[in-house]
Amino acid sequence: MPDLLASRRRLAVLAVAAIAIVATILALASMRADAMDWKSRHSAPHAEGQLDHGFNAPDVNGFYSSQVINPAPETWAKVRPSSAYRVLVLAAGKDADTALDPQVAVLVGAAKQWAKQESRVKLKVRFLSDPTSFIDDLDHAAKSDNADLIVTAGNTLVEPVAVVSANYAGYDRQQFLVLGAEVAEPTSNIAASDWKGSAYIGEGLQQSLFYDPAAVTAPRAYAALRAGAAAVLSGYTSVIVRIPVDKY
Repeated sequence: MPDLLASRRRLAVLAVAAIAIVATILALASMRADAMDWKSRHSAPHAEGQLDHGFNAPDVNGFYSSQVINPAPETWAKVRPSSAYRVLVLAAGKDADTALDPQVAVLVGAAKQWAKQESRVKLKVRFLSDPTSFIDDLDHAAKSDNADLIVTAGNTLVEPVAVVSANYAGYDRQQFLVLGAEVAEPTSNIAASDWKGSAYIGEGLQQSLFYDPAAVTAPRAYAALRAGAAAVLSGYTSVIVRIPVDKY
């Protein structure tokens, strides 16, 4: 009897060890799959779920670039990517690891919060700190990073992304979303999501006419990102989504 009990204990230990090994292998395989997923282009996912009627979106087959959408709060909340959604955030930085200012940090934080809450969002964040290479950095990201969506954060990137987006509006196009700002003349592949007090459009215009740093808050940034991404996923690839500032 003691030998039988000892044998059963050994089998139980071996079974637990085998389960642990299998779990580790699956976890490593999952990590490798996520890493490999960025190595090549794939068809970007579309929306799972629909925008509520109160989103106030135009006909998806009849909207025009830079058309402003004024959605009611949370009318975008039912929309999520239909599959893995590779999102690259390019943010204005002091250096390669630090946001340029607290407002950019808030915008980046919104993206991280979204990825934490939405398992299908695969997020990368890169800070750009050399204004002389912004255009080259953006161009390289569009050409080589294989992101389904490139989000820009920071007013200093508004004009560079407007320049670069035009080169990627063709057949194999790259989709952009400007968060917390706008571009003056968007191409068909660049949307924007902002709010009153965060609507700088570049073009050499005075920033203070459109932008108030105090208006950039975490709730507004998160709402704007979710609303803008939901619009893009739903086919509105070049609109301006302007969330109601008094609700966030």
